[in-house]
Amino acid sequence: MKKNIVILLVALAFLGSSCEDFLTVNEVNPNNPSKVDAKLVLPVTLNSVASTMNLPRRFDFVYLWHGLWSISAGYSQPQNLVQYKLLNSNYQNAFLESYTTANNLDAIEKSSTDPKNVYYAAIAKIMKAYIFQNLVDCWGDVPYTEAFQTSTGNLKPKYDAQQTIYEDLVVKLDEAMSLIQGAAADANAIPASSDIMYKGDMDLWLKFANTLKLRILVHQADMSGRTSYITTAIAATASIGYIGAGEGGLVNPGYLVSAGKMNPFYGTFYNAAATSQSDGITYYFAGKDGVDYYASTNDPRLGKFYLPYSGTSYAGNVFGKLPADLVAAALTSKLGYIAGDAGTMIGTPTKSAPLLTDFESLFIQAEAAKRALITGDAKALYESAVTRSFIYKGLTTVAATNFLAQGLATVNYDNAGANQLQVILTQKWAALNGVAPVEIWTDYRRTGFPSFLHFSVDPARVSDTPPVRLLYPQNEIDVNNESVLAVGTIDAFTSKIFWQSR
Repeated sequence: MKKNIVILLVALAFLGSSCEDFLTVNEVNPNNPSKVDAKLVLPVTLNSVASTMNLPRRFDFVYLWHGLWSISAGYSQPQNLVQYKLLNSNYQNAFLESYTTANNLDAIEKSSTDPKNVYYAAIAKIMKAYIFQNLVDCWGDVPYTEAFQTSTGNLKPKYDAQQTIYEDLVVKLDEAMSLIQGAAADANAIPASSDIMYKGDMDLWLKFANTLKLRILVHQADMSGRTSYITTAIAATASIGYIGAGEGGLVNPGYLVSAGKMNPFYGTFYNAAATSQSDGITYYFAGKDGVDYYASTNDPRLGKFYLPYSGTSYAGNVFGKLPADLVAAALTSKLGYIAGDAGTMIGTPTKSAPLLTDFESLFIQAEAAKRALITGDAKALYESAVTRSFIYKGLTTVAATNFLAQGLATVNYDNAGANQLQVILTQKWAALNGVAPVEIWTDYRRTGFPSFLHFSVDPARVSDTPPVRLLYPQNEIDVNNESVLAVGTIDAFTSKIFWQSR
């Protein structure tokens, strides 16, 4: 794998990047840390992470498998997805891009040993943890401790146990937070032009790190015997707090209405002239579960996530229906887009790309409070999460208040009774549509919520439920086969990620 990464470092660092023309560091060799200018490399790495996490085709299977999107009746249905026949070639770009970016971050960390550069080292640790959490959540065991040893001649790094990686990510995040808190007064401030997420605000980086840590720990909440570990780890940094309203981690390197420089999600669907991209807006359509849920709960976000196919009429398709049984494209809702409206799913070309939104943070906190893992009012946190989702979609707090005040047990926290945790996670699924695919998949695998999803109905499907993990990329099998084989036999339906206990 590392040989692949070394060869493709420059090419993949910017693969799918929206701003390659003005975030270029081709002269930097991340395998020679002494030559790394962290001030130049940091914006590239943040932009690369945002690109990988926001390009729809990197994780579109999540939206398709979990009722939020479908494929237009005007296209052949992707057999590997509707029949759950994953291939090793599926989604390997996300794997490669993640390691390339992590390699650049590792170079920043190793070159930032001067105490004055402590903030760069801390951010590098935090973002590597972000990347590896997503790698584990998708692929389980992955190269970790030997992932960046090319300079010592290790071109075939071993795969580390996924739980061991998760536990070390918590340690690394604690280290990063300690670095920030212990920084000397003369530590070099990070200029806003380098920190394209928080503009050098290290207090917000502290909250981002602690929220990421909480997410990692909450993922393990249903595992037997983990409660003491989780609560102890949370308590160690509880005083730092978590991402709150208006503090979400959103990346913007200076997106422009120009080819190759737009928000990556938007750029999949529309070009700089605001005309539709081939196989973009005409390919992905609304999923029936999503449309039905928003409609059944009188959710005004319906018109932000999807477009009415006529007047005020919305409809979605069930993923996996045979072409002859699909609702015609003309009678199916497209993904939400209104020119100039950043609150629609597709948004605008200059809209910031989310890594960890304020509403996701509040949903995580609501779940943690409901499980008594943190102190706090689970209802208040839940309602704040929903409200911030409404604001993110361009709606008002009044609209959110009215929505939450309904007596529906699927919305109103008090009326949910014994299903309050289910309501939190189902509303989280609804809010993260088009925003955070890996978290949607992780939440379903570990909790089973939402509980009403209709999975593929393709008669040739090999399972009644979707795979629980991705298969190792073909390029890994080609280049690092011994390490891949050492992991053991991997089955997409039975080789669960370690935190999945159901």
